[in-house]
Amino acid sequence: MLSDDDDTKLIEQVTEALTPDRGERLAVAVSGGADSMALLWAVAQAVPKDCILALTVDHGLRAGSAGEAAMVAEWCMAQGIAHETLQWTGDKPVTGIQAAARAMRYGLLARACNEKGVRVLMTAHHADDQAETVFARLARGSGVDGLAAMPRERLIAAGAGLPVRLLRPLLSWRRSALRGIAAANGLPVADDPSNDDPAYERVRRRAFLAATGVQDFLGVDALNRMAASLADTVALQESQLAETFRACGGWLTGAGAIVLSRKRLEGLPDLFATRLLARSVEAVGGSDMPVAPAEMPGGWRETAMTLGGALCAPEGDDLIIMREPAALNGRADGAGGGAVIEIGPDAPDRLLWDRRFIVAIPANTRNQSGFSLAPIALSASGPVTRTRLASTMPGLWRDGRLIAVPSYAKTMLWHAAAPWNQAGADLHVEALTEERLFRRIIRF
Repeated sequence: MLSDDDDTKLIEQVTEALTPDRGERLAVAVSGGADSMALLWAVAQAVPKDCILALTVDHGLRAGSAGEAAMVAEWCMAQGIAHETLQWTGDKPVTGIQAAARAMRYGLLARACNEKGVRVLMTAHHADDQAETVFARLARGSGVDGLAAMPRERLIAAGAGLPVRLLRPLLSWRRSALRGIAAANGLPVADDPSNDDPAYERVRRRAFLAATGVQDFLGVDALNRMAASLADTVALQESQLAETFRACGGWLTGAGAIVLSRKRLEGLPDLFATRLLARSVEAVGGSDMPVAPAEMPGGWRETAMTLGGALCAPEGDDLIIMREPAALNGRADGAGGGAVIEIGPDAPDRLLWDRRFIVAIPANTRNQSGFSLAPIALSASGPVTRTRLASTMPGLWRDGRLIAVPSYAKTMLWHAAAPWNQAGADLHVEALTEERLFRRIIRF
């Protein structure tokens, strides 16, 4: 039951979450559901309305989605709150639509924040959402990282854009309480009909949790307590990971590789060693999928191996973890590579390439045709730390000719043959290895 002071508690929690950013403009993701409308209302009580930007993502997957976005826009206009509807345009995937919609949603929200100069984004995920997330990951056999579910705060970014602080201040609130606040304050609410469609896994999970909650078994509160406890465990593991990296003499190269001392690595407990190796593979592999320590084969000490788009190669006293050249440049059996980005007239100043580098795009390339970002892809022989590593860095190409390469690549390729020496210009790049290794920013 909604208590008289629930409004006050919600406003106080929102205010507390915003304390470090008091006085700055912030964005609120608003779908039109009761939870997001309650959040927007509370934010409007906590900060001046001219500091708020409401953002609604219209995925275009249901006939009523445009009307729901219009409802939010109309309420915001009446309240003097700026509002913008973000459209997911283009073709939609046939499979994995929910995951694709989530990635697109966060990407659109982060990009809109960058465009408006906003550094903070609030979403209305609540305790029921958290419990459903934990239960879904439990059913899939997720490890500690997955079962910790959604953190209250993290950094996200759209491609090569600036990071945005994502805040979830409602994780301690139940869905029913937020509905009560929305009703008590006369807020318009749109109910997504897909929330009652058992064809969706999330709807079936919700029904199961409701049934077990009635019996006081595997309820929302218990799942949230487990997530909170495991979040503390994850924080400890992340601290241990950083200590392990330093203990192994770890260093990050400008070419996007990770170098570890084999001797120090072998002196660690297997749990610590495999966790560091798994995260290193994840960092340099060019994928957005996490790599579990259990996936690491046991032969990394003796011979080169590939996993998750990465190559782990012993070389002297070092173990080098780098992007797998064959996975990026194409395999000998004819399988194609990837990471080719055509540069059109509307290309931004910076692009995310292979999820591992931010590349500054020369201004003159956007006014001409035929330019693209693609791997340097040298075929000349050489040690891992020279030609093969440089081949996994981005190069600026035009009509099949290499125009510019990173200066770091040039220092490794002084001995190599064409085509690198055709490149007369330096390509300015930023390796994202550290942020990926320690999961500092999630990029969509």
